[in-house]
Amino acid sequence: MTHKHTLKNPFHPDTLINFFIIFCYLAVSTPVWAQVQVVDDSGQIITLKQPAKTIISLSPGLTELISSAGGLPLLKGVVSYSDYPEAAKQLPQVGSYNALDIEKILVMQPDLVIAWQSGNPKHQVEQLKKLGLTVYISEPNDFMDIPVTIKKLGKLMATEEIAKKNAESFIRQFEALKQTYPNNKNKQSIFIQIWNNPVMSVNEKHLISKVITFCGGSNIFAKAKGLTLEPSIESILENNPKIIIATGMADTSKAWLKRWEQWGFLDAVKNKRLYATNPDHLVRHTPRIILGIKDICRIINR
Repeated sequence: MTHKHTLKNPFHPDTLINFFIIFCYLAVSTPVWAQVQVVDDSGQIITLKQPAKTIISLSPGLTELISSAGGLPLLKGVVSYSDYPEAAKQLPQVGSYNALDIEKILVMQPDLVIAWQSGNPKHQVEQLKKLGLTVYISEPNDFMDIPVTIKKLGKLMATEEIAKKNAESFIRQFEALKQTYPNNKNKQSIFIQIWNNPVMSVNEKHLISKVITFCGGSNIFAKAKGLTLEPSIESILENNPKIIIATGMADTSKAWLKRWEQWGFLDAVKNKRLYATNPDHLVRHTPRIILGIKDICRIINR
């Protein structure tokens, strides 16, 4: 017996229902990304056709911020000393923050590079842009810039949920610190030393200086020109700080501080107010600056 097969009318109700079911399945199972757009800290508009999936970080602090925004699985390259979170130590390195390996970065074909405005070599960052890479410039200059940056990175990586959670956690912790350490009007003069050879410090626009102010201290070089500066020994002695704080690594800071003991007339030396603090909690403008604030506030308010 011969069976004749006929095509079902495409406008038959059953056919239309099947088409509708297939369309709904594809719409749900196949993500359709719209382009994402944010403004970075240099004022440039960063546009991605779809969320970033391959990211390179150009400073240890930026590695932390990317991780806080939920992007650790997307990180494919970092610079030396990217040691937090722990998993970052296993990632391939693309040079150091002040000497980038351009060729290595290009081989990785990142769809997003996160650069440090005041730390990375400007000519190398510009070179990356000219070579066609999308570069987000980051420079958190205030406490609230940290959660804002985390949220922006979360948007670029489509990790908004975890970024929002960690940003809000930072804000809560910071607000709690404001209640614990109300601003002290009788500010003690502070010399904050971020390097030893040459001696270096920061002015009031730097976030480290803002930590000092927050905790009731007064940066002796607040009004100096330049975000970072190389003050003369004479200028430090003339300002006679009541407290000296070094931000080198543990053994390094001890050597830095011992140097000041030769000037016994300094108030900081006479009163034994020479302190070391963990640089990662201050120099890196990340959520861990909460730990830096706590440490500096304990030092100043002793």
